[in-house]
Amino acid sequence: MRIGKVSEKYHISVDNIYYYINYGLLVPPKPKGQYVFDEQTVRDLEWILGLKELDFSLREIHVILSLKRISGLADPQDMEELKEIFKGKRDFCMKEIERKQQVVERLDSHIKTMEASESTPRASTGFPLTALPLLCCPLCGGSLSLSEVKMDQRFIYKGSLSCSCGYSAHISSGILMTPNKNENLQDTPDITRELYKDLPPALISTFQRSYNWMLKQIEETDLREKVIAETYINAWFFMHNHLEYLPTDSLYIVIDKYPETLLMYKHLIERQKPDLDILFLADSSTRFPLKKNCIDVHLDFFAANEHNFYHDTFLFERIAPYLTAHADLIGTYFYFENAPKSMRLLLSQYPECFCMNFRLDYFLSSLKKAGFRLKGSEDCGAVTDSGNNLGFGFHVKGEKMHLMPYHASSAPNGQDISSGSDNTV
Repeated sequence: MRIGKVSEKYHISVDNIYYYINYGLLVPPKPKGQYVFDEQTVRDLEWILGLKELDFSLREIHVILSLKRISGLADPQDMEELKEIFKGKRDFCMKEIERKQQVVERLDSHIKTMEASESTPRASTGFPLTALPLLCCPLCGGSLSLSEVKMDQRFIYKGSLSCSCGYSAHISSGILMTPNKNENLQDTPDITRELYKDLPPALISTFQRSYNWMLKQIEETDLREKVIAETYINAWFFMHNHLEYLPTDSLYIVIDKYPETLLMYKHLIERQKPDLDILFLADSSTRFPLKKNCIDVHLDFFAANEHNFYHDTFLFERIAPYLTAHADLIGTYFYFENAPKSMRLLLSQYPECFCMNFRLDYFLSSLKKAGFRLKGSEDCGAVTDSGNNLGFGFHVKGEKMHLMPYHASSAPNGQDISSGSDNTV
């Protein structure tokens, strides 16, 4: 029989047959330069397939076939040796069964723990009462009146906010909803966290290096008793991935244009760390109903980039009025290195995207112009393949995308952005 016929009869691929030949398991005759499976070679193949069903490795099968070929298993000593090989395989399988049973029991324990956690009632949180002093009208700066309130001693779950100038907002499901609703059609709320799926290992490793650098800056900055904000969390949400590092005596402001995304994360955090006071703010603009100079720290993982998908302004220039005089910016900026194809694809997919997005020189010069001093940064490396991930569909394979975690602070009197910087790019 020719190899094709053998492949068809025994349901084994031609590639595997050639592999067995090259490995020395099969030794078919080769008249006229083509392998022919004679009776002996077919019997050897049937032995191989039978031994594979008994879970023998190819190396073990080679030993057995060698024993068979040398003696034909006619010698009782050879049969005894073969029997010992089979006994050894049986003993190994029994130990594997015991080990797998232990693994199954541990998996069952983990599953029960997770099921118990899922059945635990989710804590209900809302607009923190501690955040009320931060509110003001974004139009005239006046005070906001609160009416039709549903609340408890810690949170407001429902209510209406209004100003004498005509501005109004409301609290629904514990989220502060402003009149600034999203009208962009290029984006959608990521309520199933699709952006976090299908990330290639190299990109995940680069993410983690950036996270590690940011966490070190956060530890040195000390977030206790501070007001910490994060914007544009529909793309990536740094706080949620690092809840264990967030002190409970601080107030957090989480802002996004999608109420659906905010509600999804609100429910997740209520299961994980409900003791945090978080003001969830649904607003598609950068004119928030917050008092000036109220935010001590702004966290950013892709937020500066995300802002430029829809605006030609610099994020931190827009939100600078809400930051204190000594505010810290801790984040990660994404930038391209000689990536014209990626930029062209980005601008075609997002017509409103600013052409200076993903430009390191733009980011650094804009920081300085907005009055911030770069205290430190690090190039965590470049990736040339973002996989099939939804968030980076514009990144053309082969072109370099860098991640640069950074730490900046307000620079009094226009202090130079590079002065005092440590490990800057």
